[in-house]
Amino acid sequence: MPTYVFKEKGKRKLIEVQMKISELDSFKLNNPKLKQIPTAPSFRLKGTGWYETDFKTGKRKNLAKNDEDKQGNLSKTKTENKIKKDKVKKKEEKSESS
Repeated sequence: MPTYVFKEKGKRKLIEVQMKISELDSFKLNNPKLKQIPTAPSFRLKGTGWYETDFKTGKRKNLAKNDEDKQGNLSKTKTENKIKKDKVKKKEEKSESS
């Protein structure tokens, strides 16, 4: 249940009240001397952004898996290219030494 902070007009004392969201409007009507004070949320979301499944439908839901596959393929391709370059170098060295 959320906690709301109120301040009585003309006074410094803060009042914290726990109530359902649906009860907030009736509480404000029954207590016109109290003014709601905006507060920061009591929790923080950690992470770098949206979850993978947010706003995705159909085939697009498994994008992270596809990205991992692409990254794996990229590193594999880089390794293969390096091996090919090494082979070409060795061939050049052999042809120069002969």
